[in-house]
Amino acid sequence: MSTHDWLRTSYSSVRLGLLVTLAAVSACGGGGGGGGSGSGAGPAGQPMIVATVITFPTGAVPPNFVAGGFNSAASVKVTGQNAAPITSASVTLDGAQLGYVAADQQYEGALSINPGAAVTVSVSVNGATYTASHTNFSTYPTITAPAANTTWSLQTANFVSWSGAVPDSTSQYAVGVFNASGALVWPVGGGLMVLPPSSTSAIIGADSLTAGNFLVLVGIIDGGTFPGAASGSVVAIGGFSYVAVTAAEPSSAVQSVATSPASVTVGIGKSSQLAATATYSDGSSGDVTTQANWSSADTTKVTVSSMGVVTGVAAGTATVTAQVGAFSGGTTVTVFQPNPSPTPPLSQAVAYQIDYAHSGRATVGGSGPRFPPTAHWSTILSGNSVSYPLIAGGKVFVTTNATPPGSNYGTTLYALDEATGNVAWGPIPLSGLYGFSGAAYDHGTLFVVNYDALLRTFDAATGTPGWSVKVTGGGVTSPPTAVNGIVYITGNGGGTAAVDETNGNVLWVSVGGDHSSPAVSADGVFVSFPCDTFKLDPIGGTTLWHLAQGCSGGGGKTAVYANNSVYVRQLFGTSSDPVVNLRLDAATGKQLGTFSASVAPAFSDKAGFFLNNGALTAIGLGTGNTLWTFTGDGTLISAPLVIDSVVVIGASSGTVYALDAATGSVLWSGSAGGMIAGPDEINATLTTGFGAGEGYLVVPAGNVLNGWRLTP
Repeated sequence: MSTHDWLRTSYSSVRLGLLVTLAAVSACGGGGGGGGSGSGAGPAGQPMIVATVITFPTGAVPPNFVAGGFNSAASVKVTGQNAAPITSASVTLDGAQLGYVAADQQYEGALSINPGAAVTVSVSVNGATYTASHTNFSTYPTITAPAANTTWSLQTANFVSWSGAVPDSTSQYAVGVFNASGALVWPVGGGLMVLPPSSTSAIIGADSLTAGNFLVLVGIIDGGTFPGAASGSVVAIGGFSYVAVTAAEPSSAVQSVATSPASVTVGIGKSSQLAATATYSDGSSGDVTTQANWSSADTTKVTVSSMGVVTGVAAGTATVTAQVGAFSGGTTVTVFQPNPSPTPPLSQAVAYQIDYAHSGRATVGGSGPRFPPTAHWSTILSGNSVSYPLIAGGKVFVTTNATPPGSNYGTTLYALDEATGNVAWGPIPLSGLYGFSGAAYDHGTLFVVNYDALLRTFDAATGTPGWSVKVTGGGVTSPPTAVNGIVYITGNGGGTAAVDETNGNVLWVSVGGDHSSPAVSADGVFVSFPCDTFKLDPIGGTTLWHLAQGCSGGGGKTAVYANNSVYVRQLFGTSSDPVVNLRLDAATGKQLGTFSASVAPAFSDKAGFFLNNGALTAIGLGTGNTLWTFTGDGTLISAPLVIDSVVVIGASSGTVYALDAATGSVLWSGSAGGMIAGPDEINATLTTGFGAGEGYLVVPAGNVLNGWRLTP
């Protein structure tokens, strides 16, 4: 399959599907699409321009799609009067010259286009230049069925489903099946199947394919017009994902049936797609999702459709079975009912950076806090480093890097009385590899995880141990997040896991990476790694969107969710600008902008506060304008907090500053009595930071924990 094969067959097919959507956008009425078969140039002799750009996530491009490692390619057809091709135009895409291919009667080229990047096509003809721009997709659909390398039966209908990358008001989904030569074989008629944004599946009917190898493509399509060119001129963009399948005639009898996944979690009223696979007597296997008879063992808990879609009815579990002849396979379906947690801004500190969104925002009520001249208490703890504090139920919870007796690794857990700083319970030794542990609080329970992914619970009031569970894999180096009855953990060895707070049952395990404490909104869990950012369904763990940078590398930085945006750090950009921090639309993953911050930013409902290169900058959320900048004594290092109308930040010198959030003026400063450390988001060590809750500001400095009593 050559580049030109794709451009001539795939692109022509994709373009037809794209133009169905673009008719409403460009008001072209469907004319002028499909490669120059429209009415030709306009009354003033303007050319007809039809430009198509098809992209795949970087690093996830179909085999032989384009040469040279590119993830995108373009075709631009330029025609004049009577639809005659214009061969002497100068055509560029993002400044790169496209060459004319006589066999295709269009200009073609392949290049790399980053997710969310602006795409600009310019066409110069007879001394006039016509330019159209559109934004490439930030995220792409995730194909949930079929699985890669599935065998489809030619005699039965086959099923395609997807999630994530929800189209906006002007874009739609597009689905197609291509053969090994790059030709569209389904649907027939020369165009992709174009579906509305509410669609999540398509059925390919029996006998629609012949035996062979195929690529199933699912994408989003959108576009716009070429100002000044002939009516009907468009630039069309499609962002696609793909899986490879094989279609074949069943050659022998069914020997067994298995369903996947083996277990799945859904919410009440929420659905998830299951798949059924048959193994035949000759050792081959095939997808039988559409021909199996599906049933639920308890329809009061879970229902299932004839296509294997399970829906939660009431909290509990039920087995859903797929039957083919005398053989069957089953999936355990858990229906989870959330236990609501308070909505931020919080009066307690329940996670790293205050809340489960990591927004760094707290409240003590009134117009803002007042600070006393000195700390209300200072307590020296074991070890030489103290984690970020949790503040809830009259207590302050921290872990230190003091190792358990007789061990070279591990940490120690403390609960202090928030009014006095005295130890309320503990210290409790926490075993585990290296010197990491992290904690979160929800519904009166403390959840503590170590590097080995051992999650333990303690009664927050008494320290009494509860359940413990070893989450799959290990390599946990970032704090957990607990909210609405679920604890979320991310580890390099076990992915992102969701655990039922009441009993320790693992609800799901999804994508993983290095350091990224899950940030949770009402409808998503956000994790960010050097090359990938994901929004996951909180109950089911399915990918709602995925921003793929198409690179590799270790590390990761905790994402922050605030004001319907997600702020992610340490994503790889271009070779000249290798690291970029992105602001993403929380609903779609669309790139909204960039920002500069070396630590997690903090947010009020009016501004964001970003520390970068020792300077704290306030940015207005409505305007994007810089409101003020503060450098303090030149050693600012901590992640900032916002307490009502006051911003708090610490310097490595040990000075803590409270600033007016509107003006940046210093309202108060105090001494923590030791060096303040910035958060370590690389190594398997404690994550440090400030906490504010229940009327206290709590600051670790070395092995000293300080508590300032705040008044509204």
